[in-house]
Amino acid sequence: MNPKDYEDYQKNNVKASKSQLKEYIQIYADMAKKLKTEQAVELDSVKRNIKKTYPKEIYFTLADENKNPVKFTLTDSSKEYIIPIFTDVREYALGSAKISKLFLEKLEMKVLSPEDISKIAEDDEHFQGFVINPHSQNFNMDRNADF
Repeated sequence: MNPKDYEDYQKNNVKASKSQLKEYIQIYADMAKKLKTEQAVELDSVKRNIKKTYPKEIYFTLADENKNPVKFTLTDSSKEYIIPIFTDVREYALGSAKISKLFLEKLEMKVLSPEDISKIAEDDEHFQGFVINPHSQNFNMDRNADF
């Protein structure tokens, strides 16, 4: 979500917001489906737009009682994990309802910037990346915001 849209949401509780990243991910997914490959040269400009847009937006995640982001471990025996993030308030509302069913603790919304995510990557070797809008777009990026 654009930081200005988030400010408007906080002030006026306006729930309609657009994320440019979300739109680029959708274009990427539609093109990859038609091309039947994610390596096609036609996707390069969309990949560049995703990488360029990611640092300009803020994201939402679920935080536990200790204000730590909810983690999805990659395997049962591994400490490696990813975190779910959402591009806007609507995506958060839909996704958080589904994710909350998996946890017993009280969960709440936490705002994350790309800098916050970079800090998690620097501080925790087990952090492997994040999944954007896991219930709808399910787009994965690694700890360095590459995909």
